[in-house]
Amino acid sequence: MKKEKQTEHKNMKYSHKSLQTIEDTRVVFWNSYKTHNTLKFLVTVICLVAIIVAFIVIPSLNLGGIGTGLTVVIAIVALGLTYGYSVFVRKKFDKKMKDYFVLYFNCINDFALGSKEFSKVDLKKPGKITLEEFNECKLYKDVCEAGSRGLTSFKYNKTDMSIVDCAGNVKAEKRIKPIFVGKMVRAKASYIGDKPVFVYLKGNDRALPPTNVQDVKNVFEDKKMVIYSDSKTWNKVITASVMKKLNAIKTETVLVDLAISIYGGKLFVMMGYDDPLMVLPLQSEFNPAPVEKYKKDILAVSELVEALNK
Repeated sequence: MKKEKQTEHKNMKYSHKSLQTIEDTRVVFWNSYKTHNTLKFLVTVICLVAIIVAFIVIPSLNLGGIGTGLTVVIAIVALGLTYGYSVFVRKKFDKKMKDYFVLYFNCINDFALGSKEFSKVDLKKPGKITLEEFNECKLYKDVCEAGSRGLTSFKYNKTDMSIVDCAGNVKAEKRIKPIFVGKMVRAKASYIGDKPVFVYLKGNDRALPPTNVQDVKNVFEDKKMVIYSDSKTWNKVITASVMKKLNAIKTETVLVDLAISIYGGKLFVMMGYDDPLMVLPLQSEFNPAPVEKYKKDILAVSELVEALNK
């Protein structure tokens, strides 16, 4: 593939037009956000000053009932203007934020899934999965809430797949606690057994290991990974070729860990990512490094999924 010329943008360098588009759009969005926030603040201050002046000045004019009514009218109009402008700004930026999300995911897909091995890349609307769909992976226990965004279907060579940003949460005392944050890849699998095969690639101190594997037999473990399964044929699923693909995946500061679930013809790859990739860039300049790492990750995971379907 032809290497694109790197374009410098302030402190960062962008090797692909889609990465630069994210930063250009972020700058416009953030400047607009700051401008409207400043205007909202000024409108609020002016309205508060008008109310204070009305309550101080008008009574001193001794206008009687007319003065009281005028004071109330000014206060109502000022409060209404403050509230109305606040609602206007919120609705305006809710739409702008949604548009930014769509552009962001389209640019990420264009960059990460833009090589010749990938085809039929389609960003879905509204781009979410249900709690039931999240729990299908069977890797996490007692998940009560699942947020998601950016659901995208694509084909890697001849293998149909999908990927979605998601977070699974559990109840912990009086708060909600994340049990998974990252990207979920879904595909079909050639293994149709009802006893799952779970694989966990170990990560750093930010990792969130699977919580629903304690009662499943540990059949293999080394410094890099653990394999759990009650199936006697698990080694026909995790073949030497698959092990090679697993060992090619590098977990570190961006991809903090990775968990795989295979059963009943279904395959789930849970790619645990840290904030630099998962948080939409707003105030700070867009750093392309985590996205460049993700591009390598999704290629390696796609190769793994393909190997698991042979």
